[in-house]
Amino acid sequence: MGDLIPLQGSMRQMAATLLSLMGIEPPRNIPPKVEVPSRFVSSRIVTVVIDNFGLLECTYYKPKFIIGSSEVIITLESENPYTPHVLREMVNGGNKADFNLFSFISSLGKRAVMIGRKEDLNVIDGEGEIRASNSDNKSYVETVKVLNKADFLWVHFLDFEELYKQYSFQPPKEVAQKLISRTDSWLKVLYRQAKPNTLMVIIGTYGREPVNITYEGKYSAWQRASLPIALLIKKS
Repeated sequence: MGDLIPLQGSMRQMAATLLSLMGIEPPRNIPPKVEVPSRFVSSRIVTVVIDNFGLLECTYYKPKFIIGSSEVIITLESENPYTPHVLREMVNGGNKADFNLFSFISSLGKRAVMIGRKEDLNVIDGEGEIRASNSDNKSYVETVKVLNKADFLWVHFLDFEELYKQYSFQPPKEVAQKLISRTDSWLKVLYRQAKPNTLMVIIGTYGREPVNITYEGKYSAWQRASLPIALLIKKS
């Protein structure tokens, strides 16, 4: 494992960035891509969206697979941290009604699959295969089923967001730690089961936990607090 590559961008750039990582030229009517090294271009993209999970959560809860395997970290600016707005930024390239990431990918004859709760899928509605889920466990099972059968797979885990709501955005560390560790283990399994030339893109929409932590070396790149992030893990 080499050094973690730190990059900066915005949520609005993620649509073009994801397309570029699939080797697809983004259309000109959306914000330009974040410049990611070309070696991360892959034939298959698995995008995992986790609400209320950002840099601080990574440094505080230390998910072993995510921290140990990530090769690129993109800190992402967002105009509005609330989930519906962030989803539109990523899928529509901002507030553009004339572009939808899933519809664009599907128009190229590629299989795009969206997994998550119905209300979130309605926000990002586009051409593609929709699999509605009411729990992370179900989303995980559905993800395993189509992991190596979709060109672009999007799964939205929601339990961490529900946990924050349950505890008024101050969940007990041991409860949150258990949930993060479970999700981290799932990602590790997905990585192991994925075919070669698959890129996992883990997107944390926003961090909440105020913690003062200092790391050196590779981990110092995780220190910029409470920003949304995109983490890249390549299965070569």
